[in-house]
Amino acid sequence: MTVPQATKTKTTTSGRLFLLELSGDRIHSMNPDGSNRKTIVTNCHLPDGIVVDAKAGHIYWTNMGVPTLDDGSIERADLDGGNRRVIVPQGVTHTPKQIHLDKNSGKLYWCDREGMRVMRANLDGSHVETLVETGRGDKDRRDQTRWCVGITIDPKLGKIYWTQKGPTKGGLGCLCRANIDIPKGEPRRTAPTSRCCSISCQNPSTSSSIWGTASSTGPTAAILRAATPSIARRSIKRRPRRF
Repeated sequence: MTVPQATKTKTTTSGRLFLLELSGDRIHSMNPDGSNRKTIVTNCHLPDGIVVDAKAGHIYWTNMGVPTLDDGSIERADLDGGNRRVIVPQGVTHTPKQIHLDKNSGKLYWCDREGMRVMRANLDGSHVETLVETGRGDKDRRDQTRWCVGITIDPKLGKIYWTQKGPTKGGLGCLCRANIDIPKGEPRRTAPTSRCCSISCQNPSTSSSIWGTASSTGPTAAILRAATPSIARRSIKRRPRRF
């Protein structure tokens, strides 16, 4: 069975594969071998990132929207597509991309590309926070090195990691980190503890996540992948370490 183009995937321990079809604005579910394929959600708005909470029976996904319209959103539904609802409405996040579920803390983390932010919220969409803001306004928005895309967290160390894109083949993309918790009294416009890691990538693309490994004993174990897997293998330009 042919998998739709421009898709992203998540699996659960129940043996189902969930795919986002960007061009078709749909979400599909199927067995890992491609059989028993079902379209469970339609009429999305350029879906981009997805996470699965198999134990709770939910999927969460971002609708990237049209960047010039600032109409991105985040939705939730049951594993069969039922009980669908918007939890982060349009106007709250600009262009939500990759999303990460931290079940233990009851939080969703995501990168807002043209919004130039790393954000989080409760699982019901309440208490939306900006953890990192790399720029503001149209002038900053035109600078692609400020665009946040892929994301993961390390709850044990209290760190959040994200990619900043940079122009295509510009060699300016980077992997950054910051403390998950912002000290009281610190401005939320920037995160003073953020650091860029000592690697430079040609272009952590708009559809990529941070590469690496993650472990979990539950069904919500993260799958970290790169839309361009070779990016993790090709030689990279080293920068002087700054932390």
